[in-house]
Amino acid sequence: MRKSLSKTYCNCIKKVRRTIKPRKSTNTKEQSAIAICTKSVLQTRGRTLKRFACKNTPFLITQPKKHNKGLKIE
Repeated sequence: MRKSLSKTYCNCIKKVRRTIKPRKSTNTKEQSAIAICTKSVLQTRGRTLKRFACKNTPFLITQPKKHNKGLKIE
């Protein structure tokens, strides 16, 4: 049985939040965990984050990653 992307994302945030140390005083543990999980869970599937919540029932809204195919910058 495959987990939905929202459950996978929320579980990742919960696990990473316990083990991570924030880099500066401006970043909280949860912000750092969100950044890591966005990179590992969503971007590997070609998605970007729009909105999410992990409280009662996890939900996640994503959009396809935008590609600049065919554009040449000279």
